[in-house]
Amino acid sequence: MSLDVDNILSIAIEAAKNASKWLREVQEEEEYSDLVRLSEEDVTRKFDVEAERIIIDVFIRDHVNAVFVSEELGVKSTSENPEYIVVIDPLDGSNNYVANIPYAAVSVAISKFRRNATLNDIFVGVVSEVFRDNIYYAIKGHGAYENQVKLKKPRNIGKPFILGYLNYESYDVFKELEKIFGPFKLRSLGSASLDIIYVAKSAAGLFLDLRSKLRNVDVAAALLILKEAGGKAKSYHLNLANVSICNVEKILSIAAFSKEWSVRYEETVDNIVNKVFKRK
Repeated sequence: MSLDVDNILSIAIEAAKNASKWLREVQEEEEYSDLVRLSEEDVTRKFDVEAERIIIDVFIRDHVNAVFVSEELGVKSTSENPEYIVVIDPLDGSNNYVANIPYAAVSVAISKFRRNATLNDIFVGVVSEVFRDNIYYAIKGHGAYENQVKLKKPRNIGKPFILGYLNYESYDVFKELEKIFGPFKLRSLGSASLDIIYVAKSAAGLFLDLRSKLRNVDVAAALLILKEAGGKAKSYHLNLANVSICNVEKILSIAAFSKEWSVRYEETVDNIVNKVFKRK
């Protein structure tokens, strides 16, 4: 079923909101934290599977012919002739969710179907906060929004945060950054999609993850929102724009810059990261 962009956005928002609402409602119910699958890379729990089902059901209800690419499901098609690819992360920040730390999100990103579709083909991105009734979204070429208002920097925030994850290589990078910037506010908050949203809002200047764990489904929606807000993202291992969305794919590393930081500090951060990688 062919739909215009506004309809697709509306469906994606409803799907993300429904999943977020359900996750809030069952957050205290222990049965949904039971393990479904455990691997070296990830843990899948019942709430992941159910949130994913809730999202997909909205698209099926509205007769959207799509291939679904999801963290839990892998790849599933509802049609022999799909028109869209829907990229889903049903819960980004699972450990926070289990620990009742209010920082987690549901992400839905959409592109037109083609057999070699990439992150660059995504034209709708939606990120819904689980613990707050906030929805962030973007349409390619039409800007980024928070709750129907243009995305904007919080008032009186002062010096922006740097968000990132502290493994061996990134720890060395942050030490080098401190030599350039002096002491800065470093946060490791546990939800990559929300971290990138706060960079898009310029509440944070930089999000840096060098752990080789991030996947396309984790950041697909947030990256479009960042780009539409004027920010910029890159990987130090590959070209982000060319990363496939036809399967769950690793992106290995990511640096996301706010609009201001991409102009002022991108080259500095690039030089430091490349220096540390080369030293290893």
